[in-house]
Amino acid sequence: MKLRKTATAHHIALALAIVIPFFLSGSYFFIGYVNIDATLQTEAEANALFASQIIHANPDYWQFEQIRLQEFLSRRLIKTHNEIRRIVDLNNAMVAEHRDHLEYPFMMRSHDLYDSGRVVAKLEIIRSLRPLLWNTLLVGIVGYLLTLAIYWSVKIFILDRRQQAEESLLESEEKYRLLVSKLPALVFKGYADWVVDFFDDKIEALTGYSKAEFDSRRLKWSEVIQSEDLSSVKDAFIQALRTNQSYVREYRIKAKDGGTLWLQEKGQIIRHQDGKIDYISGVFFDITERKIFEEERLTFSKMESLGVLAGGIAHDFNNILTVILGNINLAMLDLPVEYGGQEILTEAEKACFQAQSLARQLLTFAKGGAPIKELVAIEPLIRESVTFACRGSAVRGEFTLPDNLWALEVDPGQINQVFRNLIINAIQAMPGGGTIKIQAENLVLAAESDLPLSPGKYVKISLQDQGGGMPAGYLAKIFDPYFTTKQKGSGLGLATSYFILKNHHGHIAVESKPRVGTTFTLYLPAVDQKISPSSEAKMKLYSGKGKILVMDDEDLVREVVGKMVAYLGYEANLARDGAEAISIFTEAQKSGQPFDAVILDLTVPGGMGGKETIENLLKIDPKVKAIASSGYSDDPVMAEFHKYGFSAIIPKPYRVMEAGKILHDIIANKEDAPG
Repeated sequence: MKLRKTATAHHIALALAIVIPFFLSGSYFFIGYVNIDATLQTEAEANALFASQIIHANPDYWQFEQIRLQEFLSRRLIKTHNEIRRIVDLNNAMVAEHRDHLEYPFMMRSHDLYDSGRVVAKLEIIRSLRPLLWNTLLVGIVGYLLTLAIYWSVKIFILDRRQQAEESLLESEEKYRLLVSKLPALVFKGYADWVVDFFDDKIEALTGYSKAEFDSRRLKWSEVIQSEDLSSVKDAFIQALRTNQSYVREYRIKAKDGGTLWLQEKGQIIRHQDGKIDYISGVFFDITERKIFEEERLTFSKMESLGVLAGGIAHDFNNILTVILGNINLAMLDLPVEYGGQEILTEAEKACFQAQSLARQLLTFAKGGAPIKELVAIEPLIRESVTFACRGSAVRGEFTLPDNLWALEVDPGQINQVFRNLIINAIQAMPGGGTIKIQAENLVLAAESDLPLSPGKYVKISLQDQGGGMPAGYLAKIFDPYFTTKQKGSGLGLATSYFILKNHHGHIAVESKPRVGTTFTLYLPAVDQKISPSSEAKMKLYSGKGKILVMDDEDLVREVVGKMVAYLGYEANLARDGAEAISIFTEAQKSGQPFDAVILDLTVPGGMGGKETIENLLKIDPKVKAIASSGYSDDPVMAEFHKYGFSAIIPKPYRVMEAGKILHDIIANKEDAPG
């Protein structure tokens, strides 16, 4: 706007520089013309008066007084210009004349000559206007040169400098606006009545409210602040008035779409000389992501503490389950087959393993432990997981599971947890009851597949409920930690399932339609190995001979494992911690009666655990056969036991048959020794 005004001033000055010379010369010509006209008229009247005297002196023959009249016409006191003077009669015939050389254009003025009150002739004076025109041209040239000099002086010393100043100011303002637009902040100017002016349009991108709504005073800033935060915002302002006039405050605002945003406001209060508030200048920063991060960090900190607690609970719980399951197992083996209590003990045994799965689920939920994989048939795992999760609800599972499903190498406990999470979600989506359709099929993925998976063999498993479904906007967030559509829920079930599938190099996808239902599809990599009848393999009791060293810090666990080893035909020696185990192992080596295998608990609070113990035992006997045992199913030693010098693992709790199978395998197979 300022540059336009300067340009207009330039144009006006230039126009004046052009018009003024014409005005001056025109004015000079007009004045000169009027002056010549008046002078000629006066001279014509004066000369006519003298000529009339000559006529009165000889009224009848004055026309013949040509010499006298001509002398009269030529008589001038000062000759300043050329002119023609003449007397003509009523017939316009020349009576007398005095002629100078005249150049066109010229002006003529005349006056009547009287005789006895009667017009008898006319006196004419003709004068050239050429001198006036030349003078007018000279005045125009001088005026043009003068105005041009004035114009260039004004232009150079006033207008150009002002334009340069305005251009510099405009450039500075443009740079400022560009800087403001690029800043990750909103620059504002506010007033004591909560009216706010913004310097760019970023406010609309942030809040949805347009800049014009604030500029027009239709919307005040206090109207967008969350009502719960308004009092603290006012308090910060009042405190700033009492101190150094500057403040920093953080609060929530309501966006136009109903969302909530966190802002940090940094402002400076500007006062009048009388102490009243003039305005407030400052910036707004969007700190929503930071606040979310802080909340998530706090939640993760709590989860980390929960993980430690969950690990301890799971460890102690698995130790207790080891005692319960071991004694149940021993009781089952001692009772005759025909005894009716076998069925009851079998159910108790299943409950122990379900409790073990819950403990493992708690660990995975809190810490996301690495999977301890084993070769499994997926069909019985699906049926058992779904059936168990549906117990006590009005929901039932409908299975379509072919017999030829490929084998999987997975962590059964973690995959069990995935199915339980999905079934619990489905049950919550169908509070009135319904059916969950579970289908599975073998699938070979090609390289051009749209799925984020490597080409190869997979087992595809889908679980379809009859719930209310979810809006399309939720599907992209459904696997995010802490995202939930339920009033009661942590939002961790699906996130945990997602990471379990990812750790198994698989994938989980979801499809949902409102009022139709939701379908979760799982993809798990398959293996080419055949599975021997697991039930028969696990139920077969492998007995043996030899010495077994059992190290565990829990008295009850140590005793029941000793009973289990003794039942299998081995001689059991018990140790409370790693130091005692090393001492017993060393004495046995020296006596020439070494141990055939050792079972080491990995965690011994306040003492040496299995990891440190095996390092010492390998120094004593590089061929030692060691089995790692732990209630921490997520212990890295359990996932990569060979790396640490162990020959096998046996997660707690376990049965007599499983202990017998592992002891038989490592003692019979000398090549399993780490040395």
